[in-house]
Amino acid sequence: MGLLSGVRRLPDGGLRVRLTGRERELLRSLPAQLRPALSGEHGDVEVSRRLYPPAYDDADADAEFRRLIGDDLRDERLRALDTFTASLDGGVFGRLGWSVELDAATADAWLSAVNDARLVLGCLLGISDEGQWETGPDEGSAASVVLYYLGWLQEELVAALLTGLPDG
Repeated sequence: MGLLSGVRRLPDGGLRVRLTGRERELLRSLPAQLRPALSGEHGDVEVSRRLYPPAYDDADADAEFRRLIGDDLRDERLRALDTFTASLDGGVFGRLGWSVELDAATADAWLSAVNDARLVLGCLLGISDEGQWETGPDEGSAASVVLYYLGWLQEELVAALLTGLPDG
């Protein structure tokens, strides 16, 4: 998290994301790692449950829900990941780092991809509730630091999207 990094709301309602080169490279590594988990090819039952939790406690109701939505949720997440990837391949490098401007749909794709990455990484780290994360990252664990960074980025995206919205 560089001092010049962050997310700002633009006058047209879009967002400008400014990151260091290292932050961008980290984010560029996510799609290849996320795609197998999102598409169900990962094979880890816990990761699949974290990404696609049961909609109902009742097994029959949940099966009916799954039948009705089919692959829509998975396809939507994969499309968001593709949009996220395309935006990371765009942008420009300047003297203050790398930046890209996002419209509303692309900002939504960023939120989706970052959230999905946090869900998968949290599951792989064995984090099952917020109380396990209150102390912050384990500095000895790269995965823990990445999870903390992704949380920061998600918070920046949400805060920028909320800027300018009417109170109430």
